Amino acid sequence: MTKNILKNFYEAMESQSHPILATFVFVYNDYNTYADANDPHIEECFDFEEVNEILDSVRDLFIKVLSFGSEALFLQWCIDYDHSQEVIYVYSMAQNIRGYSRRTLIPAICEYYGFINVGASAYLSALGCNKMSMFNLLEQAGYKNSLAPTKFISTSDQLLSDQFPTGAEGLVVLKPPCESCCIDVYVVASNDTNLLLQKCDYLIQKYGRAMVQEYVAGEEIGITVVWHKKRAIALTPIQLVFEGDKKYLTSKDSFYCNYQLTPCLVPDELIEVCQKMSEQLEFHCVVRYDFRFDGFRYCLFDISPNPTINGYTSSNFAAQHYLNCDHRGILRLLTYEKICLFEPAFDGTENV
Repeated sequence: MTKNILKNFYEAMESQSHPILATFVFVYNDYNTYADANDPHIEECFDFEEVNEILDSVRDLFIKVLSFGSEALFLQWCIDYDHSQEVIYVYSMAQNIRGYSRRTLIPAICEYYGFINVGASAYLSALGCNKMSMFNLLEQAGYKNSLAPTKFISTSDQLLSDQFPTGAEGLVVLKPPCESCCIDVYVVASNDTNLLLQKCDYLIQKYGRAMVQEYVAGEEIGITVVWHKKRAIALTPIQLVFEGDKKYLTSKDSFYCNYQLTPCLVPDELIEVCQKMSEQLEFHCVVRYDFRFDGFRYCLFDISPNPTINGYTSSNFAAQHYLNCDHRGILRLLTYEKICLFEPAFDGTENV
């Protein structure tokens, strides 16, 4: 039933007259952002084709579409022009600010200027970059058994003194508490004490803390949840099928080219858990929940509010299968949700 509601909404919005009298702005980081070509954040930059993919997804919905390749350029544009008579929608994947606030600047600017933010709010962007707070909130909400065993440490001594989670094949996952994707992720043998300490020291020095997580062998599955009419709705679950003998991704080899995406089946209970988590955490945005399934249990190891939605990502693929749309569909869906909130005359979808 919920599938019909969301799909009917999308199809009804597609049939509306376009464009609306508003400007759409995409803010991102271009490849000039990082001087060091080995910086792992390079993989989060956008090239010309990727930027056009985003703009082309909504070009027919607005009278004007713009893009800015840095937070600074967007901020300067905000300062230089009087936008008081314009309606401006903003979608941001910019994240050049370091640490826990790295995705919050553009949403905060939107709040300050009264722009309509298509993605996650400043609060949700900050929460999404603070895995410790997010995991604590989920534990308090009763989802501890759904989480991959995880510890957060601030000194490498804690790695040796505390009982840290050792997973399948004697492996441990080490990663930052405030990064997404595979940035600075390491999978280390639990008995390799020197390497464990070395990587932990590196993460703590760079990020202040380190996440130590059980490595769960098996299938990797992403469940994308969107917010529609005050409820969370999960899209088609998508499995990452790794190439060759690869079993996981790290910052050295992600780049979206070491796996294939395929729709998969999961228990209804897992779908319901993801939807309830979005509702309890008040994730009023698109969110991806990443699980590992070892044949017996589904372990949630990461959550990404406002995940990347380019055509080669699992969230995009999930929308294509759920809505029977092309790669443009997920951004159009998110944009329609905002248009309906702020353009009542445009919304003829009260019953879907």
